Amino acid sequence: EWLRIIDSFLRDKTIKSVSRECLIAYATAQKSVTKMREVMTLDVPKLLLGDCESDETYVGGSWKNKAIHIRIRGSKRGRGTSKQAVFGIMQRDPQRVRVWLVKNSKGRTTTPIIRSIVCLGSRIYTDGHKGYRRLPRYGYFHDWVDHEAGEYVRGNVHTQTIDGYWGLLKTHLDSIGGIRKSRLHLFIGEHQWRYNFKHLTRQEQTKRIYLLVKEFGGKS
Repeated sequence: EWLRIIDSFLRDKTIKSVSRECLIAYATAQKSVTKMREVMTLDVPKLLLGDCESDETYVGGSWKNKAIHIRIRGSKRGRGTSKQAVFGIMQRDPQRVRVWLVKNSKGRTTTPIIRSIVCLGSRIYTDGHKGYRRLPRYGYFHDWVDHEAGEYVRGNVHTQTIDGYWGLLKTHLDSIGGIRKSRLHLFIGEHQWRYNFKHLTRQEQTKRIYLLVKEFGGKS
């Protein structure tokens, strides 16, 4: 039964389709999908190495759809916005990504994450944010492009790979809509997993998740 549920979810991505196709109650399908998202969030690369890109983005839904008291307060775009900050590191070859919800994008927040996941000696490409400038003192090669000056690519120096991933992630979140903040990490974890294991067939993906569900407890 779990194999059918997993296969249905990987293909159609919705609780409703799992409930309908697997002939189970919606509440059961919902608990099953939540369990799958939980194990997807745990199934991440332990280390990244080689050429990597580091960047942050912000998510939180369309501004026009927020409550009036939130819109009155106003918000700015990019760093300093009231939206949820999401920090990510992309390994270029083979492409693998790690993503975290963070309280802000300051260097004291992102540098410990980089040091915990990126192997020493790796080359890290970023934008011109000053928080990244200290990376060489920790054993990394660092180069950056100045987005504020209109520079986005300089030879091999760019953040276009992770920028492309942010676009895919936001499209994924927009297609779902109405995500509770307490559950946001699960939906981001699901998308991260789908991206990292996109090279597997659906049958291989199903087997991988099934083994994880067995390991962490699959009762729904």
